[in-house]
Amino acid sequence: MHIALNPALDAEQLAAAYQVKRRMQIRDLLTEDSAEAVLGALEAVPWGLAYNDGTDVVQLDAAAMARLTREEAAQIMAGIHERARAGYQFLYAYYPLLTAYFTPGIDRLPIFAAFEFINSAPFLDFIRKVTGLEGIRWVDGQATSFRAGHFLKYHTDESPSEQRLAAYVINMTKSWGRDWGGFLQFFNPQYDVEQAFRPVFNAINIFTIPADHSVSMVSTYSPGNRLSITGWFRGDDPPGPIG
Repeated sequence: MHIALNPALDAEQLAAAYQVKRRMQIRDLLTEDSAEAVLGALEAVPWGLAYNDGTDVVQLDAAAMARLTREEAAQIMAGIHERARAGYQFLYAYYPLLTAYFTPGIDRLPIFAAFEFINSAPFLDFIRKVTGLEGIRWVDGQATSFRAGHFLKYHTDESPSEQRLAAYVINMTKSWGRDWGGFLQFFNPQYDVEQAFRPVFNAINIFTIPADHSVSMVSTYSPGNRLSITGWFRGDDPPGPIG
């Protein structure tokens, strides 16, 4: 699968705009054929479920999800909703792109080509120019699918164990309605939404860390899924060679 940046993107112009708030959405990120290929690869991954139980991150792969009884699934959801009332909580479908890529013997999926592309020199050079973050060395990632009722509460993306410099969301959802939720939201000190990015096909949301943000809950009447590749541009060492 060949993936390429849109040659019409002007990194210098985008960099000037980025410095205003150190966040932006760049539309038409990839060539049209590339975007369609990445979308197809995303739609084919085996989706699991990711959520947190306090400070513990729970990741159920597709096989574990298939084994859940209706009662077990209901109990998990009840716990998520109860914890969300008083503290940080997230819930979404996921595929562990970074972990899978470095798992020996795993079947190579088409989505791995997208992971290699975002770690390629042309893409990383483009991101360094736009953000001004010269310390970016590589980028991690996971595939996510936010479905009806999925959400990601307010947080900053800071991590004491990882050198996260900027966060990103590569949106691969077509024709997302304005009332369907799933917006990447940024907050001011008064907790008001200062800016929000709608999921747009073939667009990357990127922002410098830390930043107060969330993903609003996808509405129960949404007919589609908010598909993306998301993660952090990092200044530490990757777990192994990429590409």
